[in-house]
Amino acid sequence: MTFFRFPMRTSAFARRARLGARVSGLLAASFLAGCQLDEVVRATDPDIIDPSFVQSASGADGVRVGTLGRFNANTTGGESMFLYGGLMGDEFTTGDTFTQRIETDQRALTPENGNVQTAYRGLHLVRIGSLQARELLRRYPFPAGQQEWRLAEMYFTEAYMINLLAEHFCNGQPLSSIEGFVETPSARIPTDSLYRIAQAKVDSGVTLIGALATTNDVRVRNALQVLRARIALNQGNFALAATAASTVPTSFTWDQEHTLTVRTPGVWSLVNNQRRYIVSNNEGPLAMGFANAVQDPRVPSCQPGTGGFNTAACAALNITNVNSFDSNNLAVPRMRYQLIWETDSRNVSLVNGLQARLFEAEAQNRLGNFTTASTGSLAILNALRAAPPAYVLPGRTITGLTPLVDPATADGQRDLIFREKGFWLFGTGHRFGDLRRMMRQYNMTQNQVWPNGVWQINRVPGYSTDVTFPTPAAEANNPLVPQSQPGVPACIDRNP
Repeated sequence: MTFFRFPMRTSAFARRARLGARVSGLLAASFLAGCQLDEVVRATDPDIIDPSFVQSASGADGVRVGTLGRFNANTTGGESMFLYGGLMGDEFTTGDTFTQRIETDQRALTPENGNVQTAYRGLHLVRIGSLQARELLRRYPFPAGQQEWRLAEMYFTEAYMINLLAEHFCNGQPLSSIEGFVETPSARIPTDSLYRIAQAKVDSGVTLIGALATTNDVRVRNALQVLRARIALNQGNFALAATAASTVPTSFTWDQEHTLTVRTPGVWSLVNNQRRYIVSNNEGPLAMGFANAVQDPRVPSCQPGTGGFNTAACAALNITNVNSFDSNNLAVPRMRYQLIWETDSRNVSLVNGLQARLFEAEAQNRLGNFTTASTGSLAILNALRAAPPAYVLPGRTITGLTPLVDPATADGQRDLIFREKGFWLFGTGHRFGDLRRMMRQYNMTQNQVWPNGVWQINRVPGYSTDVTFPTPAAEANNPLVPQSQPGVPACIDRNP
């Protein structure tokens, strides 16, 4: 840094300036002597909401809407566990120079990973916001018929985040709470108990709505039933999963809104705009060709420049950069852009009837009904392929896909279902939980499921062996969470 020194002068101007300074100082002293000092230095912080502002029905509803905003930011609208789960799994490869993303891609997570810690906090911010909103809504209720869905919606957002926490993080996660602006720490809760807690929240929401049938009642009830089916799959309760999913029409969608001026889609931002993530291609033994020359229309992608694929689509969007963020590293794969959310203002279908059908298909397979006419897994999957829901590619349509045929073996049927789920649900936070369940519920080995061996970016070391995210270092401040070593919160275990 360069400092400039100006010469001292004793001009009339300088003498008048010194006199003015002395007068100003005397006036300031006189002013301060006649007032309270704390009034002088007190400042208004526009980021802090005075609790008195929310002591009404409209204020309580404001807290609910604010929680939905955080829910958006920490799912489809930011670098959430949707992206980190896909990076550690087989949806994305890092194109970055940041250690936090590199170690995630390598399946070699550390508790000090600040990026994952931010995403972890986001889960809890929404969870706590949901609790606070419900408390205020009960204290300042809306009339009957307007109150129920608002409360149920906050049960949905809370349960969604608890399920996401259980799907991604290691066994033994605390659910601390805030009561009267004082944190109440929680001990570690086993993963299976987290699923039970999340399911109980869903049950509370469904019970609140009952048979009410306004547009909002139907929207929230459908979202709760899709989530109920997803949690039931995680619990291995396939009968409940099938029943819950069957109540939701395929046309249902809960869209998260995104715009350039408010919040862009997280996948678009981190892949297409910042080039820190690359759409993976055949990363791992499951060989999911999310980005290759023979593309599946459910995950459209492109590579610009000579030798790329689908270059016309890249050109139409003015995508020209062939390199990732780490442009000086020749070992990093060439940039592959996703075109599901091809602009900065595409909405994202977070919960929908497509998910209900896929959950139903998996559940029916586990119940022995893969080839059952009309209601079996194969029939469900082929019905989706024949008429892809319009919300899969926002603003565009997918023409009918070739029907699937029965692989005729149990392993083949399992693989077909998870492959279909992988393409239909790309980038929406489902893949990581499915990879864990392939091991936990289907007895597949780690090397049959996860990217392993030589890291595709061709750096040393290669892939490690993590199948869960560790508890972030922030929980070392929780007195009820033991530490494996100073500053490192201990998981109960790191099993899938």
